[in-house]
Amino acid sequence: MVAPSPYYAASPVRRTASSLPFGWGAVTVVLVGAALLIVGILLILYGFLNFLTGTIGAATSSSFSVMGFFQSFFGAIMLFVIGGVLAGVGGWLIRLWWIFLLVGVVTGAGNVGNTARERAERTSDVRVRCRNCGCLNPEFVQFCMACQKPV
Repeated sequence: MVAPSPYYAASPVRRTASSLPFGWGAVTVVLVGAALLIVGILLILYGFLNFLTGTIGAATSSSFSVMGFFQSFFGAIMLFVIGGVLAGVGGWLIRLWWIFLLVGVVTGAGNVGNTARERAERTSDVRVRCRNCGCLNPEFVQFCMACQKPV
């Protein structure tokens, strides 16, 4: 059995980006949600404009046909439905991102310090004693936190 080297320093703890259960990062979720929401709202507005110009225009024109009226009417309804679904999915993704953010903050997920001192305060893992000053350092640091000499 080999004794651990006193010069051993584990690789630093790396922070990973927040991710959702299906693998998307939080930023991806909010961007996709915002894009779908904007496209959905634009389709709803275009459907409303199409409804006003097409349906009312077909009903008031001199060459009125029932088929033309219903085509423009149902076309506008389809744009409303498709736009509503896209806006709903986009809004759901944005709400999901906020819920994920709030749950992560409340439970303390990803609450790892940015500096070696903050991580040392939050962890009680293996400590390495500095040969120069005798200070106990977390195992992931490569230099003593007191005297800055290599551990």
